[in-house]
Amino acid sequence: MIRSFGVRDLLLVSNLQKKGMCLDPEIALTRPYSPLLAALSSYLLMQETGTSTFILEAGEQDSPSIGPRDERSPGQERRTVEPSGRRRVQGLAQMRQRRGRPEADVIYLAPSFSTTDEAPTIWHRLLTHLCARAGERGIQRLFAHLAEEGEEIEIFQQVGFSPYTREDIFRLDRLSRSHRQLDKVVMRPQQAVDAWALQRLYASVAPRLVQQAESLGERGWERSSIDWPLRSKSEGYVLEDDGEIVSYLLFHGGRIGHWMRILLHPQAYERADEVIRHGLAFLSRYPPCPIYCSVREYEGGLRDRLQDWGFEPFGSQAILVKHTTVRIKEPARKLVPALDKRAEAATPTMSQVGPSRRLSRPQLLLVVGASAPQRRTEVRTTNLNCALLSLAACLKNARGGDLSR
Repeated sequence: MIRSFGVRDLLLVSNLQKKGMCLDPEIALTRPYSPLLAALSSYLLMQETGTSTFILEAGEQDSPSIGPRDERSPGQERRTVEPSGRRRVQGLAQMRQRRGRPEADVIYLAPSFSTTDEAPTIWHRLLTHLCARAGERGIQRLFAHLAEEGEEIEIFQQVGFSPYTREDIFRLDRLSRSHRQLDKVVMRPQQAVDAWALQRLYASVAPRLVQQAESLGERGWERSSIDWPLRSKSEGYVLEDDGEIVSYLLFHGGRIGHWMRILLHPQAYERADEVIRHGLAFLSRYPPCPIYCSVREYEGGLRDRLQDWGFEPFGSQAILVKHTTVRIKEPARKLVPALDKRAEAATPTMSQVGPSRRLSRPQLLLVVGASAPQRRTEVRTTNLNCALLSLAACLKNARGGDLSR
């Protein structure tokens, strides 16, 4: 059975967080992450858009045994099998919804693959439940960061996640004196009015497939997108050239590391050194910690520049997405002209127009669907009959109403 986190799960989450796996590299590398603190804060604050925690606790059938025994593989934790042949299966999953957007990140799963053989089954069940709950809450996209090679990514793909890009992480252990010097400030702080310009910059950098997977709008450039227990100070700066933003620098300060992200226009790579210099100078005001910078596969021009400044490759990972909504094609409805059935004139008869009735205008009868020759004949006949009736009426009035004379 899978349920949402409650107060009764405090001890269980406390035990599971010791053998889980944090899937968000920015969180894992910049500050100690406590799944229990994140779950408890969202529970107490009743945040639907914060961190959602789901607990798996069930008993599964195993081979019969005489008494409790310990099964332990090399490097794995102990697994207890009950005398009844049923063992307890426990798991933990957390996702964090992005502020103001119908998106969420899978940030924590427990137990890890290195601690128990049941981890693939537990992950599959938790991820399936997590995707269903995300769809119920109106979340349209789920993201995850995983190592490109490993069993973990296979489980995500079985649930419906697809990798759409990869990124490399570079690390700078410490800042030197030259990194702290900044002769001239050419970048200014990010402002709310920069959202549309940043969106254009992103469209010029990211491939079409990445844009479709991420669907970043203007609200996607808001700096504060982390709930309280994960919140860290973030700063954004932009570099302008002839009134256009050609680079965006975003960094987060943490307790054990700092995170930096650079977005640079393809035609402005000659200014990459300026952007990196500004980023390192700004981060020098933070407590000394390793600095991490993520570079996606379509931003190859930044790799060599980062290494020139002392950054070294730290790791690589795949970024996956799962869409919880499906596009449905509906037939387009439009107005269609009706059949051309015009009202035509018909020949009046004497039963319809009495001899004593004076016609002030020709009387027309509606005829629908007449053929073209027939319509022309009826129009000519109508005109002739109207003329004769008018003449007869005039003669009647002149002779006192007696037409027999």
